[in-house]
Amino acid sequence: MKISEIGRLVNMCQKASKIKPAVDKSLVKTKDLFCHQYWADARKEGVIFQSNKESVSLHGQLHGINHHFILSPYPKQMDMKFMNTGLTPREMISISDTEFKTLKPLEQKLNVYRCIGEKPDFFSEYPLYLKRLGIKKGDVIDMKEYAYATSDISYAKVYMPNNRGVLYEIEVPKGAKVSRTGIIGDQDEIVFPRSSKFECVDVKQVKDANNDYLNVKLKYIVPEDVFNAIG
Repeated sequence: MKISEIGRLVNMCQKASKIKPAVDKSLVKTKDLFCHQYWADARKEGVIFQSNKESVSLHGQLHGINHHFILSPYPKQMDMKFMNTGLTPREMISISDTEFKTLKPLEQKLNVYRCIGEKPDFFSEYPLYLKRLGIKKGDVIDMKEYAYATSDISYAKVYMPNNRGVLYEIEVPKGAKVSRTGIIGDQDEIVFPRSSKFECVDVKQVKDANNDYLNVKLKYIVPEDVFNAIG
């Protein structure tokens, strides 16, 4: 089965609200979606192309499979249909990773916010949370999941109960390919490709009578590959 089959699956996802595609599972399992040769072949076969789309088809569903990238206690669920998408997490990843490559680049710089609430020490995410608290200026962090953010700081803070945790202020350069919906720069929602990298440019602790969180300023590192500027 050729990589172009993924392209047809992508088109089905974009056109249908209820998708029940037939997918070659071996393609999804064995192909390394970060392999440059894979993407080179995908571009050659016409799967990768420049579009005018600003968001991936599964923009609103990707948060539901993010735990698979952080700590998945149920790996078998990667091959089970996810909610009403009609797709398995593996298929969702294949579709979304391809679509991120074809998105219309940002026409302006964006400043967005992402919050992580404080994690108790008995949570499985606690070790990662501690690692995030230890970030220093100059560090580069890798967010394994499809990370969500917004230009609306008040909305972002909903995910930091009691104003305790980590507040990320993220600069997204013009030309970046991120999935975005809503009013850009105001009431929007941004999703970054999985395993996106960010450089820390500043860190400070905000602590007073009502707050106790780490304010981290990040700059999104736009991937340096040919697929980020497809003509």
